[in-house]
Amino acid sequence: MVPLSRVQHIDVSQGPVERAFGVARLILHTAGTSHAVVVLPGLSRVKAEELRDSIRVRIRPEAW
Repeated sequence: MVPLSRVQHIDVSQGPVERAFGVARLILHTAGTSHAVVVLPGLSRVKAEELRDSIRVRIRPEAW
């Protein structure tokens, strides 16, 4: 589990083998040095992008 306050950056990634099988990885970069990257492999590209967008909405700082 990663608190949303620790998430700094989110990526969706696919290597050639993943692309061939239609899967992707959601990668969360977090604050801190210990376990600073959390990877969720085996998601469909669409699902990974939906999760990325959903998390971005929640971590985006509010306008001043």
